[in-house]
Amino acid sequence: MFDRLIRFVGSIKLAVPLLTTIIGILIWATFYESQVGSATVQQEIYKSPWFGALMFVLALNLTVSAMSRYPWRGGRKIGFALTHLGLVVIIAGSAAVIHLGMEGMLLLRTDGGAGDRLRVQGDLLEIVRDGELEQASIFIKQDGSVIPRRIGDLELTAYTDNAVEEISFAEGGTVANPGVRLSLASDRMGQTIERTLVAFPDVYSKVSLGPAELELIVTEDEADLNRLLHSQKNQHPWGELEIATATKQYTVDVKANKSKTLRVGDLKVAVEDFYPDFRLNRNKQPATASENYDNPAVALEVSSPQGKERWYIFGKLDFPPVRTLISGEAISDLSFNYRVQPPATKDYFRVIASADKLYYAAKSSTQFKSGSLAPGQTVTPGWADFRITLDEYLPHTQVQRQIMPATDKQIQGKPALLVTTQSGQKTWLPWGEASAIADGENTIYAAFSPKLYQIPFGIKLEDFIVDRNEGSESVAMWTSQIRIEDPSNDISEQRKVWMNHPTWYKGWKIAQASWNPGDLQQSTLQVKREPAWVTALTWIGSALVILGIGIMFYAPAIHKKLRQSAAMTATESEIEENSENLEREFTDSCRKAPGFRYGDIRHG
Repeated sequence: MFDRLIRFVGSIKLAVPLLTTIIGILIWATFYESQVGSATVQQEIYKSPWFGALMFVLALNLTVSAMSRYPWRGGRKIGFALTHLGLVVIIAGSAAVIHLGMEGMLLLRTDGGAGDRLRVQGDLLEIVRDGELEQASIFIKQDGSVIPRRIGDLELTAYTDNAVEEISFAEGGTVANPGVRLSLASDRMGQTIERTLVAFPDVYSKVSLGPAELELIVTEDEADLNRLLHSQKNQHPWGELEIATATKQYTVDVKANKSKTLRVGDLKVAVEDFYPDFRLNRNKQPATASENYDNPAVALEVSSPQGKERWYIFGKLDFPPVRTLISGEAISDLSFNYRVQPPATKDYFRVIASADKLYYAAKSSTQFKSGSLAPGQTVTPGWADFRITLDEYLPHTQVQRQIMPATDKQIQGKPALLVTTQSGQKTWLPWGEASAIADGENTIYAAFSPKLYQIPFGIKLEDFIVDRNEGSESVAMWTSQIRIEDPSNDISEQRKVWMNHPTWYKGWKIAQASWNPGDLQQSTLQVKREPAWVTALTWIGSALVILGIGIMFYAPAIHKKLRQSAAMTATESEIEENSENLEREFTDSCRKAPGFRYGDIRHG
């Protein structure tokens, strides 16, 4: 019974239907790939357990078929065995590439640091319930279906690649969070605009309306309230700098003293520069990113009899100053405090919430007005014929967020995953954000995020070079100049990568994948791991197949030709030997005859 089974496993009766099935699947997969993409075909077919089982049975059939012809005598049997062995090695190498290889994309920027996290195929779903973390890889098909269908207590119901966040505000929060609903009406424009402002989070406290701005400000300070309710010209547009030593304190105007040196006791303080939006440029030098007061800073050079220092003082209270010793000794008992008020927008309407009352302050190009504000009250800010009405005041505003698929295709949203709990609660999980899901009395925390893989070294993009054809703007070639940083092995090497010219590092292949014509500080690399022994398997298997086919087809003919040549050589030798024997016998007979003369034989 066992012998019959072995014979069947290695027989052509199994090989023919098996090969027919595999070839049919590959033909179908080619057409299927054009519809759903290569990623789906890889996941559903080539990496599937059932396709792996088919290839394993084929490898087993080839192995048993080759072993059944042992001992391998003669060219055909040797070639047959080598060809089958080569095919088995190729199948093993292909399986190793699919299941042991790693491939991902790495987005780098010249103004960023070294990257070591690849964006690999698939996504990741993380679920935390009762303090226990569960992670699972998920795959999303082009039709929006998700594999697997269930992870833990969550059913993965649907997917959309264009979801938007809908924000709503309602009264009923547990903490004080003032909010107002305003309506702006214009008879000339024939429209009414409704907006809601909330004190916290800060992003919802301000709304821009072109050249004008709506803002909600919360204050409990009487002096601050008085300042907001009265139009005041900014006397210090670049702010004021407080200088404190061990014995004295000074306040100076930054704009008035730029490029000047101030005497502060035995110190000299030089106001070198002012940066409205402080940044470090690509050369790591101080610069301003814009004229907006997003990160105001002032540069100082401070000298004393003992030494010299450079200071960068920031207007944001949570940004500590940057202090560098230029020469000599550090200066002691010295501190700075920098206060700067960003310039107000040209036109604004501010709702000011104090401890027990609402106020407003409205500024236009022609007037400034302020006063108390109550629900239902209408104010004309001086913006053409616009009227602003306070529709509702919400003392305890609650911010409610809801993720929904975008119905308008013109809106650019983000991917989201729809999950359903066991109690039937449906929730859209936005890509790259953590979400809390209320499931009865319990709360489930879930995050739908990209799947990343950390490589054992870092890659930094030092420069991105675009070569153009002479006399035109057409691109000839683009090159990424990278640096491989491997601190664990104390290695830092510079490499260059361009199209079809990858570089290798410790079994990892680094190739140029794409670039952004609109941003030449960005480059995308393909990083792929394929162990050397896996590459060797595919090469060895191919060589064995070629060698086996050559031996199987050409060895018998060569052997036959060699045998014929050997037979002909043996026949010629035998004829020559027989001729010599006959001549020798004839000569001996003549010598014995009476009257024989040797010359008669030679001249006869």
